[in-house]
Formats: sequence, C-alpha cells, structure tokens
Amino acid sequence: MREMELLALLAISLMSVIGWVITTECLARWVDAKARFYFAPAVGMCACAIIAYVAVGTKQMWAIRAFTFVALVAFVIGIFKKQSGATTDTHAWRLLRFTLLALLCLYGMQISLFLLFRAIYPATHEVWNILNLSGVSPPDQMFAWHQAMFAALHRHYPQDPFYGEMDLYDRPHLGGYLTLFFFQLFHLPLKENHFIYPAVALRFYHCFWWLLNNLYLLGIAPLFQRLFGYRGAILAVASTAMSGFFFLCNVGGWMKFASAYPFLLAVFLFLEGRGPVLQAALCAASYYVHGSVLPFLAGFGMLQIFSSFYPIRSSLTRARDLISFALVGVALVGAWFVTVWWVGSKQPLLYYYLYGADLTQAQIEPAAEIVKAFYAKHSWSSLSLFPLHNLVQSIVPFQLFAYFSGLFRFPASLKLSDLAATIFVSQRFCVWCAVSLVAFPAVLAGFFRTLTTRYSGRVILSIYLVPTLIVALVYRIEWGFSLHIICLYHAAVLFLWVSFLKNKRLLVLSVGLAAIAVEGLICVLSSNMRFLPVNGIHLNQVTGTGFLYLGGYLGLLAVILVAASLELHGFPPDNDQSVPAATGNRWLLVSGKLVAGLMIVALTIGIYSLYCLRFY
Repeated sequence: MREMELLALLAISLMSVIGWVITTECLARWVDAKARFYFAPAVGMCACAIIAYVAVGTKQMWAIRAFTFVALVAFVIGIFKKQSGATTDTHAWRLLRFTLLALLCLYGMQISLFLLFRAIYPATHEVWNILNLSGVSPPDQMFAWHQAMFAALHRHYPQDPFYGEMDLYDRPHLGGYLTLFFFQLFHLPLKENHFIYPAVALRFYHCFWWLLNNLYLLGIAPLFQRLFGYRGAILAVASTAMSGFFFLCNVGGWMKFASAYPFLLAVFLFLEGRGPVLQAALCAASYYVHGSVLPFLAGFGMLQIFSSFYPIRSSLTRARDLISFALVGVALVGAWFVTVWWVGSKQPLLYYYLYGADLTQAQIEPAAEIVKAFYAKHSWSSLSLFPLHNLVQSIVPFQLFAYFSGLFRFPASLKLSDLAATIFVSQRFCVWCAVSLVAFPAVLAGFFRTLTTRYSGRVILSIYLVPTLIVALVYRIEWGFSLHIICLYHAAVLFLWVSFLKNKRLLVLSVGLAAIAVEGLICVLSSNMRFLPVNGIHLNQVTGTGFLYLGGYLGLLAVILVAASLELHGFPPDNDQSVPAATGNRWLLVSGKLVAGLMIVALTIGIYSLYCLRFY
C-alpha cells in the first residue's frame, strides 16, 4: 500500500494548487508573493471543504471533480503567465525550502515509526496499530472519517444516529468535508463496521491527516520570520518538527495542529496590517477544524481592540478594519452555534467539560440530572478553587518533580520508559513545557525578557491570559489544560523559546536543537504512557527490517537537525528589534505586569466563586 503514502502527498499538493489559484487570483492584494505558498494549503483546505459541502447538499458529486479540473487548468494557465510578483528574497526562498524539507522529513518519520511499531506490536487492524504508536483511541483517530461517511450517505441529524452514542455536532465539520472531497475525488470507499475499514482507504486517511497536521509548520515559518527574522524562523520550525509530543499528537490522526495552522496565518496578516476579512475567515476556518481554538479567537479579538489604541504592531488598527474583522468573524463562527441550536444537538463533549460527565452521558440522561449530580459531587469551596487548581497544574511541571523525587529516594528505580513517560505527560499537561522539557528554563527566561518590552502586557493578556481564564472557568475537569486540546499554547511557548535563543551563537542553538531531538527520540520510542497507556519499544525487540525502519526515523531526524544547523551557519544574529522598556528599572516593570496579571486572575476567580454560590 505504498502508493497510498504518495496519494496522500498528491492530495495535499492538489489542495495547495487549488489554494494557490484562489490566493493568486482573489487574495493577491492581501497576501504578497513571498507568503503565498504558506497560505495556499490553508485556502485550498477551506475551498475543498466548501465544494464538498455544496456537492453533498445538492447531490451533485461530479462538482468535486469539475472544480478540481478547473483549478488545475487555471493553475497551468497561470504558470505560463508572467509572474511579476515572484520573489527574489534569498531568505524567504531558503526558509520555504527548509520548511518543506522539515515537513517531508516529518512525514517520512511518521511512516517509518508506524511500520516499526506495526512490526513489533502487530494488531488486527490499522487503527490499533496507530493506537499502539500514538495512544490515540480509534474514535478520535476516525472522527473526520465518520463525519465524511455521514455526509456521503446523505443522512440527517438527529433523525439518523451518528456514531454509536456520539454526537455529530461535538466537533465542527470542516475536517469531515475535506476528507469527503478527496475520497470522492480518488474514488476511495467510505465504509465502517465495528472499527473495520477498507485497508487501502484507511492508509490514505491516516497519511492524509498526518500531512494536514504537519502543515502547522507552514503557519509557524512566516509568522516567526515576521517576528524574529530568518534565524528565529529556522529555529522555530526545527524545534517543532523534532518535538516528541508534536510527533505523537499528529501521528494519531487527530484534528488538532491542523486547526492551529490557519489561526497562525491570521496572526501573521494582523502583524502585516492586511486583510481583516481574510483574518476573520482564517480564524473561522481554524475553529471549523477544531473547536478548541475558540478561547484564542476571543483573545485575538481583544488584541485587535488593543491595537486600535496602542502601537502593538507597526500601525494602529483602523476602526473600519476592526469592524470588518468583528462582523465577519462573529457571522462565520456564530453560524455554527446557530446550526447547533437549530438541530437540537445535545453535545456530550460540552457536558464533559462543564460537568465532568461521561463522553456519551448527555445522549442518554437529562441535562438537569447531569448538572445536579455535578454540584452534589463538589462543595462550594472546592468548585470555587477548581480554576485556580487547574491554572497551577498548567504552569508547574509537577510530574517532572515527582519523577526526580522518586529517583532521589530510589536511585535503582531508574528506567528509560519512566523518563519517557514523564517527558510526554509533562508536555501534555504543563503548557510551559509545550516545546520540550529541556526548553522549559529558556522559556521562563524568554517570558521575563518579553515582559520588559513595551505593550507586552497587553499582548500577553490577549494571547495568553484571556484564553487561559476562559479555559480554566469552562473546563471543569481534572487536567483541563491538556495540550493536545489547547494546542495553540505550543505556538505561544515556542515564541518565548525562540525569543530567548534567536541571538545566541550557533553552538548554543545547535545544542538546544539536539537536546530537543534527543528528548523527542526518548519520548516517541520508549514512553509507555501516551494519550492512553501503550508499550514503548526496547532495542532487543528490533530485528530484521525493524532496523531499517528505525534507521529511517533516526536518519530523517538527523537530516532536520543538520539542515537547521547548516541554515543557521553563516547568518549572524538579527538585530534585536524589540521595543525598549518604558522605564530603566526592568525588574520593577516586570513585577508590575506580574502583579497586574495576578490581580486579574484573583478578580476573575472571585467573581466565579460568587457565581457558584447560586448553586448552593
């Protein structure tokens, strides 16, 4: 089934071609030639999903192939046109080349590790092979598949049951319609029977979603080049591609980092001061891939408001642009909530986060009973402090401290698998470890360094504190801050990591990247705790072709590391363009911002506690 790996690459290429045509012909005034390639897959993603939605709604599935044919013809015609906007920027071209190399290497690593784990832990079906590798359960792996199958069969919710006791409207549908587009285009079967799927189509589906999630690198590259220059962008892309958590989350086929990709492009456009309507559309696309980005959309809206009064970027946001962004964004995202209300969805996931109910409990129990049981389980004081408890858990890597505490008491208990599990769990639940555990000290240093710059308090309030408080108040479950759900924290922490390291010597950068690579290697190969408990591998289990798969993974990991070091070599550190602190006393400025943040947190939790009184 090796052709499915290539077919998935072809699908992403076609999606990018479609997006390129639309971006060139319709969005060129907002997206310049240097950034056009980064935007093409995101625009193509939206276009393909919309066409699939229209084709299913009108029962004219031929429209998918017709649309693809027209886009290809337009692309060929465009090739023969003189491209006056073609870029000659050496740094832009080299960054694009490196990003594509990292993306393809990451894809090769995913294929290699899948084959390795399948050889060591053979399973009855491929969804269980993916479970053994990533720890992602089949329902989460296959959610987009079942959405696509539901639509292809022209079923209607709630008259027709969705997937067992799951709710069709637990997650927005862009991923499902995007999957449907390419399954129809390539005539692949969309069927399922008790987690049994057509083998060839299943392989394509997994490879396709590996690549879709890997497109996150195309969101990081232009944004970090805009923020930190060429060196910072290379460092950001390489750090992400070699991260163990990023690898395992993506290889599970979850619709996670693919949702962050359009959002990062929207932030890039915001910094450029272009296309408020396109920014809103990209934010909506991000939400329609996965709903967990909603708190960050609220924070991004607040940042837009702040930029109308303070020079957070190169120019103030005009009132007309702010109104355009708000109206389009609210209309596009609000349409989902209107639809959910209209069809009468019970949304079990909502009750899971709000009231700790089982994932399907809301489908079979009255909502009033779920709410009553939740408040009977918690006292007023414990419920009031729940947000604070989750906030602390998201900042302090308690798992790491517990591991070293146990190692100090029982040195003989040292196991590589325990270290690997600690690495993964720490990255999953402590958002400040999102890049890696070894990066945590540098991330803290980058945070305090960022606080010394002008207007950084307002940016941190918008991008970090507001979404975090929303999550803390809404996600009333243990470990509400789980990075695979709130994956946009990765980009924020990556910003702090790069801001601290970007002007360091090449040797320091190379050591930092190598440390992330080694940590990722340990986590991916040896951890017995991923999203679900699984088995890592030991060297004595690798035999025959397994060494080829392992060698392929290690070789591609080394390619990213070496290529990043070579790209950084010869380029001097960029001049620090951060705005100097407003006062000479940096510690006083940092302390003031920290105190202000803590006061906002305390006030929010206090108001929440008073709100909780009405239930007791």
